[in-house]
Amino acid sequence: MQMPITVLPDTRMNEQRITFRMVDLCCIVERYMSDDDVKKVYDAFMLAAEAHDGIRRKSGEPYITHPIEVARILADMHLDADTVCAALLHDVIEDTTYTYDDIVAHFGSTVGHLVEGVTKLSQEKYKNKQEAGIASFQKMMHAMIEDYRVILIKLADRLHNVRTLGSMPPAKQRRIAKETLDIHVPLARRMGMNAIRRDLQLNAFQCLYPFRSQILENWWKSCYEEKKAALDKHEKHIQKLIEDENIIGNIFPWNKNLYRIYSAERSRSADKRFRSSNLSYHYRIVTRNNLDCYRVLGIVHQTFRRKIGTFKDFISVPKVYGYQALETIVITREKELIRFTIQSEEMFQVAQYGITAERRYPHLANDKKVVNMAQKRLSNWLEQVREIEQATINPDEFLADMKADFFFTEVSVTTPKGDSRVLRNGATPVDFAYSIHSDIGQHCVGAIIDGRPAALNAQLHDGASVEIITNLDARPHPSWLNFVVTGKARSAIRHWLNSQKEDEFIDLGRNILNSSIKPFGLDLSNITPNSKQQVLDTLEFPDEESLFTAIAKGDQCSKIIARRLLNNAGLKTIPENHDQAILIKGTQGLVVSISRCCHPIPDDTIVGNLSNKGLEVHRANCPMLNYTKSQEPLTLSWANENTQTFSVPIQIQTNNEVGVLFAITNIIRDFSINIEDLNISGDGNTKVMQLIINVKDSVQLHDLITEIKHESAVKEVIRTYDILASRGS
Repeated sequence: MQMPITVLPDTRMNEQRITFRMVDLCCIVERYMSDDDVKKVYDAFMLAAEAHDGIRRKSGEPYITHPIEVARILADMHLDADTVCAALLHDVIEDTTYTYDDIVAHFGSTVGHLVEGVTKLSQEKYKNKQEAGIASFQKMMHAMIEDYRVILIKLADRLHNVRTLGSMPPAKQRRIAKETLDIHVPLARRMGMNAIRRDLQLNAFQCLYPFRSQILENWWKSCYEEKKAALDKHEKHIQKLIEDENIIGNIFPWNKNLYRIYSAERSRSADKRFRSSNLSYHYRIVTRNNLDCYRVLGIVHQTFRRKIGTFKDFISVPKVYGYQALETIVITREKELIRFTIQSEEMFQVAQYGITAERRYPHLANDKKVVNMAQKRLSNWLEQVREIEQATINPDEFLADMKADFFFTEVSVTTPKGDSRVLRNGATPVDFAYSIHSDIGQHCVGAIIDGRPAALNAQLHDGASVEIITNLDARPHPSWLNFVVTGKARSAIRHWLNSQKEDEFIDLGRNILNSSIKPFGLDLSNITPNSKQQVLDTLEFPDEESLFTAIAKGDQCSKIIARRLLNNAGLKTIPENHDQAILIKGTQGLVVSISRCCHPIPDDTIVGNLSNKGLEVHRANCPMLNYTKSQEPLTLSWANENTQTFSVPIQIQTNNEVGVLFAITNIIRDFSINIEDLNISGDGNTKVMQLIINVKDSVQLHDLITEIKHESAVKEVIRTYDILASRGS
């Protein structure tokens, strides 16, 4: 006999769901908390349930389900009672009538501080939501400096939010997903919490590009199923070889990160994407200790042919956030690529849960080396955040400097004594100097890379040995801001510039200009008053002191002014009656051309190259720039108010669908952007559109690219170098 099904009213069903979730949370915390702590967690739930009573999420669920799930994520990591309580209460101050004092009165100052740390600032005090969000980010990071658990709560909060974005409007889903990839994923990575990072990445990716993620997942599954039999055979063979060597270790397949696959495929040329030969199948091998890791590596390399250039030893040189492993890619007899990540048990656990690993795995507390290393790296990063915060004067600068440290590609460099530093890719000797100590950065005058003298703006390569040359009389140069890439260096230089008094700027500018005149065998005392006055009149400065101040602040190029003072030596000038817009600071009266090889636009970091055609402006990373030490490019800055547009090439890859060109050109038209050139190529399935468009600056270009990416048929949009040149026209 079939039993009748009783349909519960929505209210009663919701109550049962809440009870079930809370019981589940209590079961988790009871495994590792004392009875008093469990009661404290339950009391926090009761207050949160009362505060959020009657409030529902966009999905229709009672709001209290969200803080319960956030608390559960943290309880799974075995975090302490104060953190779990703060997770349950994290939206109480922001969304209800309860105050910070109420939280402190019930649960103590620690819980109050954690809840206050993740509470967003009221939007009413700011011009718009974006400005309020940036200020809230700085507030959260400030709280993190005092207690890193603030970030753990915020990451758990964001993780549950991106898991449940389905009920949000599409535009809000995309905004939250993009913010997650830009801010929260790098934060999780910087904390060494890769389990949460992967979860955040996957959910944000699926929300931002649902169609692409589904196609990519299906492609990956079909490729894996096709190779599964051979892969299983290799897995069993390696496991047997490990056991034959009396090594305690296990090999297991590791799920591919779809977002990483997507990013890798986007970086390939259109004709080489989504080939099964691109894929590497990932296996992890977890051993007992460091020595066994190297022994297993030897077994892998003896069994398979190693792919040249893929071996990385992150045990001897850990990543900046503490990740340790041996990584290698090998080629099987079937010509398949297999990536092996080899770690000790402790390395694996720390790699997944970062600073919280010792809580989830209590036995790690006995390994003081592992625990101390994790704590030291966290302390170093918190101190770096503190220095950046102290050196910045507004939330926008703080966010920009923090993002500079959210890097995914890094280089490891060493001092002559063998001390290592891990910096973001593209770092220079100045970044390296500031990473050692702010005083070394402030007084650096030169560098020796691998035994050879190098410019301060030279890019450091992985494994380089770097020696910094200092001079106590030296000071930071404003032009350094055009090439440093780390947040610590940027904030320290800006802080020094902002702290200088007017007379110090005048002295600095005078010294910089004298240094630029010296190669001509002269100094300022040799320049006639008439020549000085002509330059002041041309650049519209009332006196020499104003000019020196502008040089010191990076608003004028000292090397160009030096040539002006020497009767425009090496400079090509425009006719007197010819009117030309001032695109670059300090170039009044000069022939200036925007390079067609790299198409710089306002907000790009730029340099100048003097030629018989005048001053050519390039992007600082332009591959066509060839120069010697005696003829380094000039450091330039864009004029504050540019009214004209600039040509820039972009490439759009799309599915071959009816109406896709119409949709894209309509978006470009809505931005009031002119299309200067258009070329379409491709095959029956995929089309590649190469356009040259006229934009105001990089902000407008970024907004346009973001909007085009939202079109369902669009696979990729990138800014490229000169497309016309690549077509041979």
